[in-house]
Amino acid sequence: MLCHWENSCHAMLTIEHKQQEKAESTTAPDGGLKPGLPLHFASGLLGFEANKQFELISDEELNPFQWLNGVDADQSFLVIQPAFAVENYTVELSDDDVAMLELQNQADAVVTCIATYHPDESVTINLKGPIIYNQKTGEARQIVPLNAADLSLSHPMGN
Repeated sequence: MLCHWENSCHAMLTIEHKQQEKAESTTAPDGGLKPGLPLHFASGLLGFEANKQFELISDEELNPFQWLNGVDADQSFLVIQPAFAVENYTVELSDDDVAMLELQNQADAVVTCIATYHPDESVTINLKGPIIYNQKTGEARQIVPLNAADLSLSHPMGN
């Protein structure tokens, strides 16, 4: 991930398409999944504003996809980092988003998108409503970026 921060109006995150090295094993010694990364959404997810606590869970069988599991509600979302579907993806964050996420350093920002599995077995991802989280604090937010008009709501995964 390559990030650029602009001075006053907004921060711009640019993610380059790079396959990531395989993460360390997500399986616990007892064979179950390792605990996920806890994420707090102060505003909830779009359409699920009451749900604030989630856990990002990796599963080797789903790699590069992950599960965003609701802790305070029975909601789960399949998510993926957009670099696996889009060569160049730019998200423009408002100053308010940067402040809510407590982003002091661009390297702390991680971007992921909700994926939808369709009956015809195709998969699309929502580039208009990415989830940005601060990997140091666990603060997360689903945003509508300043450049949303240029982004797809149902970008095909190329399957």
